Amino acid sequence: MSETISNSDLDAILTSASSSSSSSSTTTTALFNSLSSDFRKTTPKSYRNSGCDCWVSSSSSHFKQIQHDENDESAEIRMQNETTSYARLKNVVGRSGVTVNGIALHHASDTLLQVAGSSIIVSSAAGHDKFEGHLISQTKQQFTCVAVTACGRYAATGETGHQPAVRLWQLRDDQGNFVGRLVRSMQAHTISITIVRFTPDDSTLISIGCQHDAQIITWDWRSGHDLGIGKLMSPVNALTISFDSSMCVTVGSKSVKYWFLPLASDGLNKRTGLTSRSAILADKRNVNFVDATFCDATNRMVAVTSSGELLEFNGNKKYVKCYSWKESGDFKAICIAKIPEGLLVGCSDGLVRLFCLIGEDLDFLADLAPPTHLFQDPSNVYETQQLQSHPEDAIFPEPRCLVASSSSPTFVVGYADRSLIEFARENKSWSFRRASLGHTGSVNCIEPFPSSSPCLPAGTLITGGSDGTIRFWNFSGDSEDKKEIANILCPSLLKVVYLDENPDLLLDKRNLESVGPSNEDHQSASPSGVLCTRVTHDGRMMIAGTATGMLYLIDLSFSDTPIIDVINAHDNDVTSIDFSDHATTSSHDQPMFLASGGRDRFVHVFRRVPYSSQFVHCAVLDGHQAAIKSIKFASNNGQLHLYTAATDRSLIIWKLNSFSDQHSEFTRVQQLSVPSSIGDMTFIKYVDMFVVGGHDRMLRQFDINGKPVREVKGTDDDVAHSGKIHKIAIDHSGSYAISVCSDKYVYVVDLRTGGCLAVLCGFGAPPTDATFTDDFKNVVVTTSNGAIFVWQLAKNLTERMISAQVRLMEEVTMRTSTPDSLLGSGSETISGDSSSFARPLGAPEFSGSSASLYSDDDDSTRFSSSGEYFFVFQNGSGTS
Repeated sequence: MSETISNSDLDAILTSASSSSSSSSTTTTALFNSLSSDFRKTTPKSYRNSGCDCWVSSSSSHFKQIQHDENDESAEIRMQNETTSYARLKNVVGRSGVTVNGIALHHASDTLLQVAGSSIIVSSAAGHDKFEGHLISQTKQQFTCVAVTACGRYAATGETGHQPAVRLWQLRDDQGNFVGRLVRSMQAHTISITIVRFTPDDSTLISIGCQHDAQIITWDWRSGHDLGIGKLMSPVNALTISFDSSMCVTVGSKSVKYWFLPLASDGLNKRTGLTSRSAILADKRNVNFVDATFCDATNRMVAVTSSGELLEFNGNKKYVKCYSWKESGDFKAICIAKIPEGLLVGCSDGLVRLFCLIGEDLDFLADLAPPTHLFQDPSNVYETQQLQSHPEDAIFPEPRCLVASSSSPTFVVGYADRSLIEFARENKSWSFRRASLGHTGSVNCIEPFPSSSPCLPAGTLITGGSDGTIRFWNFSGDSEDKKEIANILCPSLLKVVYLDENPDLLLDKRNLESVGPSNEDHQSASPSGVLCTRVTHDGRMMIAGTATGMLYLIDLSFSDTPIIDVINAHDNDVTSIDFSDHATTSSHDQPMFLASGGRDRFVHVFRRVPYSSQFVHCAVLDGHQAAIKSIKFASNNGQLHLYTAATDRSLIIWKLNSFSDQHSEFTRVQQLSVPSSIGDMTFIKYVDMFVVGGHDRMLRQFDINGKPVREVKGTDDDVAHSGKIHKIAIDHSGSYAISVCSDKYVYVVDLRTGGCLAVLCGFGAPPTDATFTDDFKNVVVTTSNGAIFVWQLAKNLTERMISAQVRLMEEVTMRTSTPDSLLGSGSETISGDSSSFARPLGAPEFSGSSASLYSDDDDSTRFSSSGEYFFVFQNGSGTS
């Protein structure tokens, strides 16, 4: 069925927009503005109607309840303008996977679209990170594919999950401003949609379902009506469309089938069967085909097989020639694409080869090596010449997809390590345009680097992934400190530390018969690689815990970040680690301690050898009966304490009684029990309080002695009907908390009142960790699908946290010289509701406004204006 949310006037706008010229753009804009002005109504944040069942959010803001008439087809358009957003998605790093169907490139405007969970990244190629906008799904279902029209104003997406829909989005208006508005949703597929594609003349949209759906559907995307439906007999791996838009070809397992496309102008307003014809494969009828492309207007086509051969088909749909490199054994073909100069072939040795299509045979012209190789540190790439020089033993990731156009020399190559690199072929030479790098697989943890350390620029973040790497990021823009160490390959990625020499961890497994999202295997697998990290207070040393129970001690004071020591501490997962120098008032006459907790329920304590970087084992704590979730050092009355929390619903406080060169004694001083299993525990900086997040979605605050102080909700009950909190983060002022929940949402809540200020979504997979940046401007979320989401907080929310921290630091300074009996302890200070927090927070304020796809403005215009993204939820599940 097709769900059309626009009225007849809006349909007229869509029809005229796709074929608009410069003479009609003014009229179209005026008509659209007159229609949308009726919908620009705001709803107070406090509005709640218990009888309603529809939720709306803008840019994953705070969800609020509004009246919704299911028969009103314009309800979604009205709802997108209603917002109480205290957070906006600023940029996304990484992606769910690299497939030819998950990437789209509009060559005229140099706009790149790529899938990242339940979000689509829309970025400009006019330099590094000049612009970035986002399309966020109104459901928790993951996007699987994306396509863009030839005019560049509209995009289509496919998704996986219950009742997946083909969704049509408006990308920009007549002035080139980014809009990101959902136009309509078209439902006809089941389980998963693997491919969406517009015809070259923008007349028809084609969607293909997974092998269980087994449908190919053609749509009149302007009206939302389907033009024809075909039945698929085998899974489809790729789709290619002829130059004249009269036919398309699907290739897959033992299948090459030509489909003749109906046109919207034919007046077909009801479903009809699509006419198809199978190619004549001769002795290749049992081959699995993985990619294909038309070469010219005569319908000459080339297809790639899973064995690495190229098969050529003539205009009569007959297989006529086979190209193979099996005799040399050097490489095999993986993917292909057409550019004006010839045929691009991605090969298994990592190279992209260009072949001439003039004549009957494919003649080799040139090859292109990737600018990166496995185990390369991007911090060492600071000159253009280094992109072309590699070590003799370098291992190149194989290209998994080529996204190109027969009318543009610009093309994008997606590699097996999830790197995405854009090139251009002009004047018989290759030119590097830009690159996007990220983790391969789940990003398990994130930690802000100490701002007081001189080793790295302020605002640096550390992430650990299942690919066995630790990556240092900085998203703070073009700061002077960052310019000194920025590389030309990926400026936001400062450095990569590799803990495992196995190259397979850095590569995605190849899936030739995709039935869903490309990262399905990564999500279902258990955590691997780096699970947790911790940096010393001075930023000179870091410890990383892995899924194999190993602890890696890394020296950050040197540019090459050497691994000092490797400690075999646990039988399996290391779940939490901490250094004692983070204790607020740790005594200087004590050595530095390192503690690690694991899934084997043990806590191991190590003592640093004086005048050395080595740590020796000194104690084992086995007070818990289940997996350790969090461990933290803290100082209480000048004595070092260790706080451990586990899934057995217990929290134990240990005190360091004595220590020597060979042994250290920790005794249990108190054991607390909480009503539900513990997901995480963290301390509030500068305040003698800690917060525990549980599976009942509550945040429980305790003072340093374990006395309960306050209990607030860690999620928004209007949104969270299931799930559990497994990670929490507190800003330095102790004002707000981030709750990472297994329901695929992240919540920003007020620790004093429990009020939810923002619900962050669009991840498409369970988020794994989150943190505030040191400047309180952003919330950074890591996910299990490999993407990192950077959310910008409202200015008034940031200003409140800054003022609270300033006031807190003044009180801490006074307490150092005044007895607590006179001024009150830190927990009493933070628990009191100050006058500034008693005042309403007010409407969210953001710098910047709606940005243009061609804008060269600063970072303040990289996010979209309010009302650009909206999400609808009914009875806890997505609906459109």
